[in-house]
Amino acid sequence: MNGTVIERFVALDSAFRDGARRQERLYARFSALTGLSSDLDPGLFVERALAVRTQLDEGLGMWKTPAKAMRLVFASALVASGRSAPHFFEMREALTQTRKARGGRRLGHDGACAALALIAAGGQPHHADAFFDTLEAIAAPWWRRDAPREEIVAALFTGMGEMPDEALIRLQGAREALRTAGVPKHHADAAACEVAVYDFDAAVIAPAWTTLNTAMRGRSALRTGIGKTGLAVLAAQGNGQATADALVASFEAVRALKPRPTGDVAAKLAMRLTQAQTGGTSPISAARDIAAVLAAQAAMIAAVSASSSAAVVAVAT
Repeated sequence: MNGTVIERFVALDSAFRDGARRQERLYARFSALTGLSSDLDPGLFVERALAVRTQLDEGLGMWKTPAKAMRLVFASALVASGRSAPHFFEMREALTQTRKARGGRRLGHDGACAALALIAAGGQPHHADAFFDTLEAIAAPWWRRDAPREEIVAALFTGMGEMPDEALIRLQGAREALRTAGVPKHHADAAACEVAVYDFDAAVIAPAWTTLNTAMRGRSALRTGIGKTGLAVLAAQGNGQATADALVASFEAVRALKPRPTGDVAAKLAMRLTQAQTGGTSPISAARDIAAVLAAQAAMIAAVSASSSAAVVAVAT
């Protein structure tokens, strides 16, 4: 299974790099992640993703979010979820109009990430009110709010059919399980926004957390790129040694790609590849696949990291 995941990722990465525009090539690797769970042939998957990206370009113009370099990731996530550009436009417009009618905080990235998560999880435009109900229920006080993660988890819960009070209970349960396992509070709170949408066993987190941290010794690029939040997400899968082995192997496989990605990008890619190989948990709504959304989220985080640092990522032709 592990070899199959890596091989499919490499095939998708190659196909995306052949079809991507120059400014998209960093994020094309995150686009490849979105296609891991698809049954489509890599070439056909990329062909459909490029077509949807063109539709996004036509509908969004030059300046609307997601930015042009990120649209391929969104298009790929839509294809992986069996959705289209019109679905995305309709959902984002529904979120925009509902927020205006209700008042309240603006959504990050003009609602692009929330719209993608909601439709990928099975939501429809008429679920916009339910999304804001859930977002209000789970929102932390403004001074410690992690708005992007809150918006995505609220969208996922809504699409999965969870009621606001149920979403809050699951989120609080994930936070407590991670903190009890020894994950620092800030990282536990961030990781809970992903862990909460899975059925997890709280008892396996602590030993997996210890094993993963031990395995990261001497691997500074991998440890820094994933961060304690990422390690906490992986620990919630349990089976710490198998997860650690898959993480190291995935990181080495990604670093072997040409052109070679930076350590930070390689680590983020390796984390998602590890989940695809070793995930011992499944979404609370078994029929929904959220991997594509998480790949898009990882791309957004990578974009923020790249823009806020002096690092130059290789995107050579």
